[in-house]
Amino acid sequence: MTGHLILVPTPIGNLGDLTDRAKEALAGADLVACEDTRRTGGLLKHLGIDKPLLRFDDHAGAAAYERIGLELASGRTVAYCSDAGMPGINDPGFEIARAARVAGAKVTVLPGASAVLLAVVASGLPSHAFSFWGYLPNRSEPRRTLLKKLGAEEETVVVFETPHRIHETLADLETLLPDREIALGRELTKLHETWYRGTPTQVKEQLGREDRGEMVLVLAGAGAKRLVTESTAALEGGTLPDWAKAYLAAAREGGMTLREAVKPLAKHLGVSASELYRLATEV
Repeated sequence: MTGHLILVPTPIGNLGDLTDRAKEALAGADLVACEDTRRTGGLLKHLGIDKPLLRFDDHAGAAAYERIGLELASGRTVAYCSDAGMPGINDPGFEIARAARVAGAKVTVLPGASAVLLAVVASGLPSHAFSFWGYLPNRSEPRRTLLKKLGAEEETVVVFETPHRIHETLADLETLLPDREIALGRELTKLHETWYRGTPTQVKEQLGREDRGEMVLVLAGAGAKRLVTESTAALEGGTLPDWAKAYLAAAREGGMTLREAVKPLAKHLGVSASELYRLATEV
């Protein structure tokens, strides 16, 4: 008998973002594995679903792996969901998926909410290439070391940060990357979702003393200036580079109007927003 593991994305803040397929998967599973049984238990209660729960977090021991293996070997269906977002991104989802594949079980990943993708599109920074580095280190020196490394990356960089450390991180960025354009998203998908954009100093001033809510930090890549030079040359020929077209398409899919999307792009390219809008409408 072949079991079935389903990785189920859960909302990162707004319960309305849970898909019908996710609800069906949770309702149809024989067992729901999760990072936090209290949090997932609350979600299931909200949905009117009663299922046995198994805690499977970063500290999952042999007993948890054995239980998953036995369930799948018996041909049962196991749903796994992290605390929020897409399983496998900054959580033990990849571990349970790997264990399921070793056991010969079928593995299905459902599409759904992801703070990483939401942040990179909403940031207004180039999204043709980006990397995600999870949470920044707790301690100051390792954090600064990593920020120096990330500052040299060519592509846009996305990291998670906690509200009680964000002010220290912005202070580090003021010192290490004072001219780098960044975007800070707070309480994504929730009622009080807020974005702060600009240099580290400008974002620090906009944020003020705020220290509540989960935060996602997006940094423009070190290659931004090179891209600007190459892209400006292309614009002089009356064309948009492919990465700029991809950015505009992704921004519009994320809910921005074309006029909203061209503004940060125009700033990157050093051209007028009206000229860029004209070129974009001709694509």
